[in-house]
Amino acid sequence: MNRGLGTPETPRGQTGPLGLVLVFALVIASTTALVAFGATAITDTQDRLDSERTEKTMTQLDSQAALVALGDSAVQQVDISAPGRQGYLVDGNAGQLTLSYENTTTGAQRTVFSTEMGAVVYELSDGSTVAYQGGGVWRSDDGRNSVMVSPPEFHYREATLTLPLVTVDGDERVDGRAVITHNNSMRYFPNKRIDSEFTNPMENGKVQVTVTSTYYRAWGQYFETRTDGMVQYDHPNDRVTLTLVTPLQNTRITSATASLAASGSFTINGGTNTRCSPSVYTNSYNSSGTTNDYCAQTPGHAGDIVYGGDVDISNGAGGDDIRGDVVSGGTVYVGNGGGKPYVYGNISYTDNCERSLAHCRDRITYGGGSLKQISGVEEAPAVNGVIRTRVEEAAAAADNDNGTTGNVSAGTLDFGNAGAADTAELAAGVYYLDDLTVPSDNEVVLNTTDGDVVLVVEENVYLHDQAEITVVGDGKASVYVGGTGTDGSGRHFYMGSNSAITNAGDDAPQFRMYGKDNFTAQLGSGSGGNLAKYVGVIYAPPGNAGTGSVTLDGGEVFGGILTGTTTIDGGNGGSIHYDEALRTERVLERSDSVVKVTYIHASVNEVNVTSA
Repeated sequence: MNRGLGTPETPRGQTGPLGLVLVFALVIASTTALVAFGATAITDTQDRLDSERTEKTMTQLDSQAALVALGDSAVQQVDISAPGRQGYLVDGNAGQLTLSYENTTTGAQRTVFSTEMGAVVYELSDGSTVAYQGGGVWRSDDGRNSVMVSPPEFHYREATLTLPLVTVDGDERVDGRAVITHNNSMRYFPNKRIDSEFTNPMENGKVQVTVTSTYYRAWGQYFETRTDGMVQYDHPNDRVTLTLVTPLQNTRITSATASLAASGSFTINGGTNTRCSPSVYTNSYNSSGTTNDYCAQTPGHAGDIVYGGDVDISNGAGGDDIRGDVVSGGTVYVGNGGGKPYVYGNISYTDNCERSLAHCRDRITYGGGSLKQISGVEEAPAVNGVIRTRVEEAAAAADNDNGTTGNVSAGTLDFGNAGAADTAELAAGVYYLDDLTVPSDNEVVLNTTDGDVVLVVEENVYLHDQAEITVVGDGKASVYVGGTGTDGSGRHFYMGSNSAITNAGDDAPQFRMYGKDNFTAQLGSGSGGNLAKYVGVIYAPPGNAGTGSVTLDGGEVFGGILTGTTTIDGGNGGSIHYDEALRTERVLERSDSVVKVTYIHASVNEVNVTSA
């Protein structure tokens, strides 16, 4: 056999060495990949640990600095040894906070203070930073995205802004043991020595807090979650602005009568008084989509009574019922035994229901409602600033329509012949009056055919017996009562016997009267005679410190009331019929706003951070 004719044996002999080479190559590649992956994992872990350690260190620095800044300690020390080589940098010029104040009546703007916050900054190996600034701790990943690690010295609760800003300066670089010392503190608000308007409580101001910082996004997110204000970002300038103002276009009248204030209460003394059956203290109707007035409709059970304080129906008369819910942020008093009004709805209370829960359940036996405890009633802010602005603008001749009619002269309505029954008519426009007084048997016609009619009254509104204000047309009529003067009995609004503010179909959304937090009104003369009739809204929320009140003593309301304290009083009594058409109506214009900050406590507290 010729072996030379077969397959060569040399390649078969090389298979072993080549396989071994391939094995070694795979081992080396795998080891290299494993080492590289492990190195990356170790680096990532190290970066994460460094970030967590730095955040904890900064949080500790935050806590110690607050003790010094706010006067609880003269000096504090904290270990801020850097995990890397670069150490902690102190930049006294990093970031700026400005607190400003605007008088919404005059439009005057003032800066309460504007100061550089400074910062203690540590830069991690991945380029992200952790910083102590403004009394808080922040982290920025790439100079654009930032998050809060620990909140700043900024607190907003129940219309009170507390801003004890902490600013920082010191050694350019600090490592190891840091010493925190107090430099200076200055209270800016309240402080009459700086400005006579820097006082609490605020009634007509708008407040803005503006932060310019690498961490402005995180500041803004904090403002959004901790306040109900408006937050606006200026990204090109690394700036965010918080405005403590809430638009009023969402405000509604959703109950027959309400205070929405802790001090506001509702009381019934005696029986009711109505023009047509049924005999009730509150109930409802709906003027929307019909020309029928209240007496031509079948009344509903949406006549709710909602008060932040106590609701006392214990002195009411049996058979004169409440057709709606009773809601109290305090205690509901229903009385004992028979001869008391029933509640055709629910009774909700915060503190208690007296004389006992059993008596309260008895009061709702015929209403099919329930008895329950609630956490409280939401507060409605006062509209003092809105009214002041309206009065200020309308008082200027260029901003009113007084000169377009012969019925207004020198801020007074002209009814023609003195002592005679006469009519003064006002067409669409804005009119400024020192006071609005309608003599007996005289009438004011507010003609909204060509647009809305707005009356801005500096002092008070007084309708004598048999006096009337009638709204005609399809527009709306509004009366803003400045309340700088009263009728001599301390009232900003009074309606005598058989007087009326009315329109066709008892259309409550067509007429609105606005008052400040001390707005005081009486509907009915209190001395017999026919009922005074009011068709529309009385909107005078008391805020958190108002003393306003509405008394029905021979008066009947078709619409809704929002005020401080309401009383249905005396032998003449009265009733309130809620117009359900108000549920979909804005109470104020979209441009009107209400300030949601009443108290400010603002200071700047400077600390130094230096190496031990």
